[in-house]
Amino acid sequence: MSSKTGVALAGVVGGSLATLLLVKAQEARAAGPPSGIDPAVWEMTVATMETAAVQAAQIDQLTISLNSLVAAMGGAPVGEEGDPFENTDRYVTGHVVCTALNTGFQLPSFPVPKNKQLVVKADPGNVGWIYLGLTQGNSQNLAIAYPLIPNEAIGLFINNSDQVWVTAPVVGGALNDEVVFIVETE
Repeated sequence: MSSKTGVALAGVVGGSLATLLLVKAQEARAAGPPSGIDPAVWEMTVATMETAAVQAAQIDQLTISLNSLVAAMGGAPVGEEGDPFENTDRYVTGHVVCTALNTGFQLPSFPVPKNKQLVVKADPGNVGWIYLGLTQGNSQNLAIAYPLIPNEAIGLFINNSDQVWVTAPVVGGALNDEVVFIVETE
């Protein structure tokens, strides 16, 4: 379906819904209030139905205008590109253990779908803080790296999990500090 056809179809559907609401409100006004209903309350109810119909028509016109603008700018009208917040069927989890003091470790490569986040969490059992950076050098520079205390997490809207490097400036005895991560996949 072309974008112009989609815009026209949305206008027809929206317009017919607004018309239906308006017709029902007019029928209700003509029928008068049911027995036991105060006429002022009935009038307010019918006026509310008419207002809802007018607002529905205005929203439909706004949607048509926005879809036309998006199409004119070369984009797909709303609804044709799919739901950006649609759930995915799978996710990936993992751990990155910092086995050496003050050394950056890169997260493994997993694509992050559009409108989804990579969640990186400092393991709750860590002895020290974890530092995140876009490069190995940034993660090792505590003046610019992003710190996470044990059990703290951050969500990142990035393209790939391998854009995250982590450093642990403290190595905790038998168990080294680590991060855990989770990301939805397509």
